[in-house]
Amino acid sequence: MNKNRQVLSSDTRALLRSVDQGTELEPRIGTILQQFKTIPPESIATVSLQIRHDAALYAALPGPFWLSPPKPHAALKLLKQMPGLEFIYIFHGDGYIREASLNKITGGLQSSFLVAAVMWRMNDWVAPVRTAAFFCAQRVFPLTQPAIIARAALDLLKRQHGWERWGGPERSMIEELYARPDVTAELARLLIQQTTGPTPSTLRHALRTPLLDAHLEDISTKSVNPVVRAIAVEALIDRTAKWRSGFRWDWIDKRYNLKRWIPTYSHRELVCSVSPMEVADTAILDRSPIVRRVVLECVGRNSLPPDAGRHYARQVEFDQSAAVREAAAFILR
Repeated sequence: MNKNRQVLSSDTRALLRSVDQGTELEPRIGTILQQFKTIPPESIATVSLQIRHDAALYAALPGPFWLSPPKPHAALKLLKQMPGLEFIYIFHGDGYIREASLNKITGGLQSSFLVAAVMWRMNDWVAPVRTAAFFCAQRVFPLTQPAIIARAALDLLKRQHGWERWGGPERSMIEELYARPDVTAELARLLIQQTTGPTPSTLRHALRTPLLDAHLEDISTKSVNPVVRAIAVEALIDRTAKWRSGFRWDWIDKRYNLKRWIPTYSHRELVCSVSPMEVADTAILDRSPIVRRVVLECVGRNSLPPDAGRHYARQVEFDQSAAVREAAAFILR
C-alpha cells in the first residue's frame, strides 16, 4: 500500500489491527466508529482499502474452479453476535460478509463517512452487494440527520457521476435524498461556510439539477469563498446553470494537424425569482475582483441591458484590479 495515500491515524490503524482478536472487541469497535466521524467522505475509496488491509479483512482463497466459494461461517457468526461490527465488515474482501453487513445495518448513520460507505457499496463490483446496499440506503438514509447527509454530498456530488456500476434506481434515490429540503438547506449552509476543499466544483455539480436554485441568492452574497460567490452570481444573472460535461478536440491549424483538448459544457435553465439586475447591483460592489469581473462578463454575453452594462463599467472603471479595469474599458469602448 502506498504510504503517501494513508488517511487513517496511527491510533485508528492500531485499533483496526486488533479487530481479529476476540477479547474485548466491543469497546474497540465503539472507539473505531468514533474515529470514523473524523474521516472525510471523499477518502472513501482509499480508506476502504486501508481498513481492509489493517483489519486483515481478506476473502478466503478460492478453491477449484468447479466448486462454489465457501461461505465464511466464523466471520458471519461473529458479525451476527457483535454490535457495530457491520460498519467495519462492510469493507471486507468477502462479498458474503459485505452483503450480510449491509443487511444488518438499521437506524440512522452517525457519520458522513458511513453515508459515503453505503453509497460506495451501491457501486460494488458484486451484484448482490449492490442490491443489499440499495435496500440498506432505503432503510437508513431517511433516518440519518440531514447535516450528516449534506456533509457527505459536499464531497461526493463531484465524484459519484463517475461511478459506473450503479444504475438508474440507485441514482434516482440519491438525487431524491439530496433534494430533500432539510438536506439542501444544510448543503447550502456548508457551501456558504466552507473555506477549504473543492467547494466551487461541488457547486458546479449541484447545478446539474434544481437542487440549490432556491439558495443561490444567499450563496451569491454570503459564501466566504469568492469563487463560489462568482459561480452563483453568474448563474443568477445568466439565468443558466452550466457545468463541465466532457472534452473535445479544437482545431488550431488543420494543415499541420495542430489541435487542442478543450472542455465542453452542458446548460440548464435556472428556476429563481430574483432579478438579474438585483444580483448585479450587489455583485458589482463585492469585495472580490473575481465577482466584480463576472458581472462585466455577463454584460459581454448580453445577459444584462447595454445601458446597465455601461453603468456597471463606470462604477469599476478605476478598480484596483487590472482585470476588472480592462473588462470595464472594453465595455466602455
